[in-house]
Amino acid sequence: MNRAEKRKLKKEIDIFADVVKIIKQYFPELIKRFERLTDTRHQSYVEYQMSVITVTRLMGLLCGITSMRNTTEKFNTEEAIENIGKLLGIEIEEIPHYDTINDIFEELDIEELRRIQKYMVNRLIRSKMFDKYRYKGKYFQIVIDGTGLATFKERHCPNCLKRTYNKGQDDEYSIYYHYVLEAKLVVGDIVISIDTEFVENEKENVEKQDCEIRAFYRMAERIKKEYPKLPIIISGDALYACEPVMEVCRNNKWEYILRFKKDRLKALGEEIEGLEKAEKESKIKYWNKLKYYEVKRDKEANVIKYYETKKEEKIEFMWLTSFKITEKNKEDIIYYGRQRWKIENEGFNMQKNGTFDIEHIYSRNYNAMKAHYFFIQFAHTIRQLLEKGLKYVSELKMSIKEVSAAITQTLTQTSINLAVHGKIQLRFYG
Repeated sequence: MNRAEKRKLKKEIDIFADVVKIIKQYFPELIKRFERLTDTRHQSYVEYQMSVITVTRLMGLLCGITSMRNTTEKFNTEEAIENIGKLLGIEIEEIPHYDTINDIFEELDIEELRRIQKYMVNRLIRSKMFDKYRYKGKYFQIVIDGTGLATFKERHCPNCLKRTYNKGQDDEYSIYYHYVLEAKLVVGDIVISIDTEFVENEKENVEKQDCEIRAFYRMAERIKKEYPKLPIIISGDALYACEPVMEVCRNNKWEYILRFKKDRLKALGEEIEGLEKAEKESKIKYWNKLKYYEVKRDKEANVIKYYETKKEEKIEFMWLTSFKITEKNKEDIIYYGRQRWKIENEGFNMQKNGTFDIEHIYSRNYNAMKAHYFFIQFAHTIRQLLEKGLKYVSELKMSIKEVSAAITQTLTQTSINLAVHGKIQLRFYG
């Protein structure tokens, strides 16, 4: 495509209209579900419906606006007010102020937001457009990992986690922080939040803090309940390469491919070292049913090892897996093992440094912080469908910032006619 063709295409596209199409076609009940969120306000004082509050927040995130104040300012145009009203099917006179949105978010029921998260995931799974990414045409891969959300010098709330540095020394100090564990459905280059579990203390003074592994147990129980028949491969970093996590997978009839480091299961690591000494050098090595002693009894594990050379440096990667490793599937297992990085790159990195700034403190109220986090997940899902599924985004080589700017411009400066916009066809090539 030459420059003239690109200029013509840019004039023809209406990217906000495509955002609306994606929402209406793939998540047709999303706005209704927003409207049905529990409203704790006294109804005689209600100025904005729940759908107006929530969709305004969602649109701000879809536009890549990382400040609540900036959302209020940028959306203060006749076109933005009119377009959001058209999307909702109602007339609105003003966009709610960011303080109003935060006040509502302080009272939102987080479990109701979980149900919206589940609704969006189920809609995408049932659409079958991601079936080509299933391993063996059957298994969806879910990658587990955690990340920090906010850090404070003093305790922010009773649920804060605490970390102390230079313990026992003159310069000892502590930080307080909030942390979240994510389960992401990985399909090609897309990562979609399938479950979220906050790592948090139940109260201010606790003998033993909450941790990522405990959060995983809670998350796993919920995923099994919400998706009881979904064939799953669980993937995670070396923290999860332990017997209790593998036991959870076995009990739930899930497969797993977990990053492994020798010091995580020392007996197994020593067994592998001994076997390698007797074998020839090879780029890929694997062993099935390796016996090792763990938790007072003998265990077995399937292990695959892969060597890669980068800038003359030899790097090793190793995974534990529930799959029997063969010559036929060894490269597939390595591929899915390496997919774990998607949660870092397309997932947390994008949400931290790309579009959504999840470490930004949108509210100091803990419940509101959680609600904002869920809305970031909703927006990230829609943005990925837009960025990865629309042909013209790749043809024009639009950057993430350019997509954000284009959505903002068409939302706030043009008037869309929803009646002339039909269905949208998404194509994924990653």
